[in-house]
Amino acid sequence: MKYSKSRPQSTQLTLVISMASLAFIIALFFQLFVSVRSWGNEIKSQMKIYVYLSDSLQTADLASTITYFKSRPYLGGKELKPDLEFKSKAAIASEFLTSSQEDYKSLLGEENPFKNCLILGIKDEFKNEASFKKIVSEIQARPEVYEVTYPNTFLGSLLGKIQAVGYVGLVLISLLTLFIYLQLANSIRLHIHGNRVLIKTMQLLGSTNGFIQKPYLLNAVLVGFLGGFIGFVLADGAFYYFSTSIPEIKSVFFDQSNQVQLVLVCVGFCTLFSLVASFFSLSKYLKIQHTNLF
Repeated sequence: MKYSKSRPQSTQLTLVISMASLAFIIALFFQLFVSVRSWGNEIKSQMKIYVYLSDSLQTADLASTITYFKSRPYLGGKELKPDLEFKSKAAIASEFLTSSQEDYKSLLGEENPFKNCLILGIKDEFKNEASFKKIVSEIQARPEVYEVTYPNTFLGSLLGKIQAVGYVGLVLISLLTLFIYLQLANSIRLHIHGNRVLIKTMQLLGSTNGFIQKPYLLNAVLVGFLGGFIGFVLADGAFYYFSTSIPEIKSVFFDQSNQVQLVLVCVGFCTLFSLVASFFSLSKYLKIQHTNLF
């Protein structure tokens, strides 16, 4: 079906650019959350509780202390074994000497100021600030414990920062989606108005709304696909540029499964959004009586 007036190319270009902008922002926040999830899982797996034991603890009592911690419900597992590691103060002193290249004896004037340490791996369901505080309070109450440390600052701030970034992304995507919807609706309204006589004549001759809508919907699919793909390419180019400066993110951003998911999210969302928005706009304006179109 050919209409008497074609849609201006400038309008089409504007819609494609808008779709590309939406796809770019979606890709940006998609990769952000993928990175946060990947790094968060890695950091989370390394979140442990360090229990420093008192020097008064005898070697004979060490086994009973280890047995106690192995029986605790919060202790995680690693390769079918309890995730618990004992590190002697001699080993800690050796690591300190290797990393700092300084002799603690000349600095502190003591034989060995470090403490024997138990490193406890915690189950995922206990890796939150409230659970950590409860576990630490329980451990600190034991007489053989000298000190307990855990990443309390990280636990308290990570979730809040992720939520804040998520809210900002959601607001940006929502505003841009609304703006593009208004663009699409206005473009369709103007085009229908320009072809009002032809469209109403076709309706009077028995043409269904589906037949009239078909070229508009095909055009909407094309606009959404092109915009989504262009946005994906631009976002991937930006990620590649940043990955040259930060090589660690390259393995996350350019993983094969990540790239497939990203192109599906960008192209799929923009195409579906363009199609659905055009359909609702068409359904609205095609219901207008012919006397109201002039």
